[in-house]
Amino acid sequence: MTGPPAIVTTSWDDGHVLDARLAEMLAARGIKATFYIAPENIEFPASELLSPGGLRDLADRFEIGGHTLRHRRLTTLTLDEADAEIRDGKARVEELIQRPVTSFCYPGGCYRPEHATLAERAGFRCARTVRRLSTAPVSNPFELRTTVQARPHVRDWPKVAVINGFRPVRTARCTDWATLAIALFDRVLVTGGVFHLWGHSWEIDRLGQWDRLTRVLDHIAHREGVSYTTNGGLVVRP
Repeated sequence: MTGPPAIVTTSWDDGHVLDARLAEMLAARGIKATFYIAPENIEFPASELLSPGGLRDLADRFEIGGHTLRHRRLTTLTLDEADAEIRDGKARVEELIQRPVTSFCYPGGCYRPEHATLAERAGFRCARTVRRLSTAPVSNPFELRTTVQARPHVRDWPKVAVINGFRPVRTARCTDWATLAIALFDRVLVTGGVFHLWGHSWEIDRLGQWDRLTRVLDHIAHREGVSYTTNGGLVVRP
C-alpha cells in the first residue's frame, strides 16, 4: 500500500551569480527547482547578477520564474507601477531565455490581493510567498507557501515549539534550520504534503550556510515515492 503523496520543490530568488553554484548542487542530486529572476535587480551591482548566458544555461536545466524587473517591493508602488514591474520583468526574462515564464515570486514577500490579480493578468499561473513552516498542499496558486528557508529565523522559534509539541530538546535542535528542514521533510514522507525549501544563494554564502544546505539536499534527494517538481509543477500537473 502506498502512502499519501509526498512532493518536494525548491525555489531560489534574485538571480545572483552564485545561483550557478547552487544549480550544480541541485542538478547533482536530481532536485528540481525554480529560480526567480529580477533581471535588473537594483539591490546588486550588475557584476553580481547572472549574465544573459548564465541565465540561459540555468534555464536549460531548471524552471525560471519572474521576480519583477528591478526587485522593487510591490507594496511601495502604485498599482500602475507594480503592473509595469511585473509585466516588464516577465517580458525581459522571456526575451533572454526564449521561453514562457509562468511562475512568479513577490519581491520580499510583500504583496496585497491586488498584486496577485496583476500577476495573474500578466500571464503567470502561480506566485510564491515567503510564508514558512507549511507542508500543506496548494490551496491558492497565487499564495504558494514554503516550508523552510535556507537560513536561521529566530522569529520562527515559537511556531517550531508548537510543531514539536513544546518538547524542549527537540525544539532546541530544530532552531537549526537544517535540522528543522530534515524533520519536516521526514514528516512529509509519512503524512504526505509539500516540502518546499527556498532561499538566496548570496545569503547562503554570506551566512556560511553551504554545509547545512548540503546536508539537507543530501537527505531529501533520491527518495523512493517522492515526487520532485518545480514551483510551476505544483499547480500545473502533467
